[in-house]
Amino acid sequence: GNAAVPAGFLLGFMRRWRSSSPHVATTLVAVLPPQRCIEPKEQELHDQIRAAPSFNRQFHASDLCRLIGPAAYEARVLDVIRRFECPRFAAILAVHGSAVLAGEISR
Repeated sequence: GNAAVPAGFLLGFMRRWRSSSPHVATTLVAVLPPQRCIEPKEQELHDQIRAAPSFNRQFHASDLCRLIGPAAYEARVLDVIRRFECPRFAAILAVHGSAVLAGEISR
């Protein structure tokens, strides 16, 4: 148990473990595969999502629906789903982001 382990042994182990950690971390980083290239279409979707106001998105959705109407809002969401082949949630964020970029709603 814990009572039988001398404190000096534990400190020595911790010292050796701490000094060996950076070496292990650098070898693990070197083994990681390179990141894949993002297609321009996917990058456009990410840029629109990045511009979307993520805080209180329901408020922004209702604000945009009030501005352009629920049918036009739904049409935009469906257009993004069709164009980018993405899930509905990502499409909603992309619609909000494109509305921010166009100046229709504020961030």
